[in-house]
Amino acid sequence: MNISLSKIKLITFDVTNTLLKFKVPAWQYYVMVAQDHGFKGTPEDVKTKFKVSFKHMWEEHPNFGKKSIKWEDWWSQVVIMTLRDYLPSNAKLDIIAHKLIEEFKTDRCWACVDGGHKLIDHFRTLGIPAVGVISNFDPRLYDILQNVGLYKNFDFIVTSYESGYSKPDERIFKSAIDKCATTVSASEALHIGDDVVKDYEGARKAGWHALLVNPAIGEKDKVSQNHIFKNLDELTTAVEQRTLTL
Repeated sequence: MNISLSKIKLITFDVTNTLLKFKVPAWQYYVMVAQDHGFKGTPEDVKTKFKVSFKHMWEEHPNFGKKSIKWEDWWSQVVIMTLRDYLPSNAKLDIIAHKLIEEFKTDRCWACVDGGHKLIDHFRTLGIPAVGVISNFDPRLYDILQNVGLYKNFDFIVTSYESGYSKPDERIFKSAIDKCATTVSASEALHIGDDVVKDYEGARKAGWHALLVNPAIGEKDKVSQNHIFKNLDELTTAVEQRTLTL
């Protein structure tokens, strides 16, 4: 069903690769920190091991360990599993993990994606009642958004860790509606992200409208081409020119 943006009362954003980007790839930052502790390996080694470690921890302790371990311990295990094969036996892995966990709260690691501020500001000028965030993230997201200057732009933030549900679970989208100060139905909500399954399909199954900002998405992903944008500037232009189709 196509409706006008004027009928939308709630817009939410994914963050990683939608509104936020890494200044350098995460595994490359791991290498930068580990090099002070005798690191012997390559960024490609760490990239591969990071993906395996993250997947293992998510399967063993879903949602950053929400129901089983502290999120800090969850990330410590990811760091340790990722780096231990490339460090001396006497390396202080707990110290390295703590440093990385703290560094990834800061603007040393994160930056706002180009066009993010402009798009959010434009939605505000259109009188959208509520603008928020829905992200599969741990509690550090509040600090990160504050440190990159985005926090003040949102009426609320919903993390998977806080809500207990991860995208594409429909319940995380309901959590966002519950945070709105005004009554909003699912058909009056729009989610913008980069992941076909988590953001697009998850939102639509929850009864929301959805858009994707991802230049890598093609026809094989079975997403309406009217709902795909290469970047935030392209989406902003569609909003400004009133060519956006929901």
